[in-house]
Amino acid sequence: MKKIYLIISILLLPLTFSALADTKSEDKKLCSGFGKWTKEGEYKIIRSKCITERKYQANLNAKDYLCNYYQKSIWKESEREYGKKQYKWAPGSLKKINSLKDQGKSLCDKGNLKEGEAKLKEAIKIISHTMMN
Repeated sequence: MKKIYLIISILLLPLTFSALADTKSEDKKLCSGFGKWTKEGEYKIIRSKCITERKYQANLNAKDYLCNYYQKSIWKESEREYGKKQYKWAPGSLKKINSLKDQGKSLCDKGNLKEGEAKLKEAIKIISHTMMN
């Protein structure tokens, strides 16, 4: 009887450690952020965001990932001040981009992901074909 317990414990021990190793790798945090050098020569983190590997993979595999990604991209290029200064905007192009972004967001929110993504891609095309300063 002791031999059976010994054999079972020898077989279960590696399985236990492999299960713990898998759990730890999924709980590993991924961090992204922004930092800058101070006048004193120190590197200071200004913004930092950390999420677990599991949550990161869930975000990447979400059905609405592209809708969210495209909206953030459009915002960075056309709505924030840096993006507005970066391009030589044609008259009315910013209005057209914002209109397409709003239409795409509305479609994505309603669950029409493909149609919403198409509108958002159209806005990104306008940005991509705009001359830079």
